[in-house]
Amino acid sequence: MLDTTDTRAPYVPGATAPVLYAARDIQVRPARRIDMIACLSGGFDLAEQQVPGHAARVASLACDIAVALGLDAEAQRVVLHAGLLHDAGISVRVEGGHTVGGAWVADLFGLDEAVQEAIRTSHERWDGAGRPLGLTGADIPWAALCVQAAHWVSETAERSGNPLRARAEIVRTPVELLVPALGPIVAAAVREVVRDDETWLAVWDDALAARLALAGTSEGRPSRRKVIGAAEAMGIVVDSAVREVGRAARVASLTRALGAEMGLSTGYVDALGVAGLLLDIGQLGVPRYIADKPSILTVDEMEQMRRHPGLGARILEHVPGMMEIASWVESHHERPDGRGYPEMLAGDGLPLASRILSVADAYCALRADRPHRPAFSQDESMRLMEAGSGAQFDARVVEALPSAHAIAMDAEPSAWVGAGG
Repeated sequence: MLDTTDTRAPYVPGATAPVLYAARDIQVRPARRIDMIACLSGGFDLAEQQVPGHAARVASLACDIAVALGLDAEAQRVVLHAGLLHDAGISVRVEGGHTVGGAWVADLFGLDEAVQEAIRTSHERWDGAGRPLGLTGADIPWAALCVQAAHWVSETAERSGNPLRARAEIVRTPVELLVPALGPIVAAAVREVVRDDETWLAVWDDALAARLALAGTSEGRPSRRKVIGAAEAMGIVVDSAVREVGRAARVASLTRALGAEMGLSTGYVDALGVAGLLLDIGQLGVPRYIADKPSILTVDEMEQMRRHPGLGARILEHVPGMMEIASWVESHHERPDGRGYPEMLAGDGLPLASRILSVADAYCALRADRPHRPAFSQDESMRLMEAGSGAQFDARVVEALPSAHAIAMDAEPSAWVGAGG
């Protein structure tokens, strides 16, 4: 990374960042909502403890089943989005179960009622023995049946560990065994889809998420606004998972203010904001009993918690144009003194963006209630940040923190409601 910082130089509020701060400008690359959802769906795989790529495989297979059924383009659009988000509700903590939670996540991403309904009903069964509504037969949306069928195929293959053996098992499954869950038409279509060599090879392609995004032809033009909107939605999902409402918005707000206060370009500041929103996406892969534990973590639990920057980076590096942001996220728990994790980076090896994110993340954490302690006051938090200046945190970023905090609260007051100010 070239965008490093020299902690010996003085901080001048509002000054243009020196060349050493940012050797090249950073911009948020425009993308469509489907581009973001397809790649961010890896976070839902983490939460579900599924084999990576599960959500994308379900979406791909569900779309192929929809085509086999002769569903029109609008129905295929619904199937695509519902497949990607079918188990997103496992990530969040809402009443009504994970299908209701998944519909809520779809709403966060701005998806319509047809997609939400397909997710809510994706565990219904043709024979009425499903949940949560006990719908039967034609009362179940076609999209929901396509997703349910695809989920069964994907899980069967993932459990076997051998896609070819699993394929043979699926094809040999008598249609009459599938009819109670899927109905006769979808049950027959599933086996035909799985028999197709091209279809089966495609679902194991490492670039499947990107290929699925290309199928979203009704998404309009790429834009930075769509990237930020999707990042905001995913941030709310992570907030729900860790039970800290508004955290992602606060981290992003403070991160942007720190970047602006330190004189970074508008494009760089926008990229920092996106990184702040997605900073803890890897937390979806941390077991809830660890995240919720009110006492000191064991060594093993701490090691699992420390995996989250790397898990988050692995998801984000697949998002178009986010390789840089992924590297920032991976190193946001590093320290200038080299005692951070996961790589124990120090000096010029630690990007300025990661130093800024580290300060914003730590300050917001101090200001929040945690299972093992109450929130610190603003004054206490500032003193603790200053105590870590130069070792745990970049000294110039900490120096910019008070003014940046004031700017963030003034610019985005809604993000700080309930955070104590």
